[in-house]
Amino acid sequence: MFTSEKGVVEEWLSEFKTLPETSLPNYATNLKDKSSLVSSLYKVIQEPQSELLEPVCHQLFEFYRSGEEQLLQFTLQFLPELIWCYLAVSASRNVHSSGCIEALLLGVYNLVCI
Repeated sequence: MFTSEKGVVEEWLSEFKTLPETSLPNYATNLKDKSSLVSSLYKVIQEPQSELLEPVCHQLFEFYRSGEEQLLQFTLQFLPELIWCYLAVSASRNVHSSGCIEALLLGVYNLVCI
């Protein structure tokens, strides 16, 4: 992963933490226009040894359970890739590096089933 992509993801991670709840709908609306963020997140997901994978999975889960429809949809676009990466890592018997992906997928599943 390039330094610029890492910077984009790190900025996204810190940006959401400081966001007031009243700004959530506007933030969610503008998020879909950040194509460089989306491609950088895909690269993090595809790199199971990335130190950013766990915080990214955590933030995607926070998006999913926020109740904000556009944040939920933002998270859902990554599910096929998350499932693929989880299965690939699991097949290689490197279960340790798939833990945060597994937690995200189970969390999303549990929220759907409630």
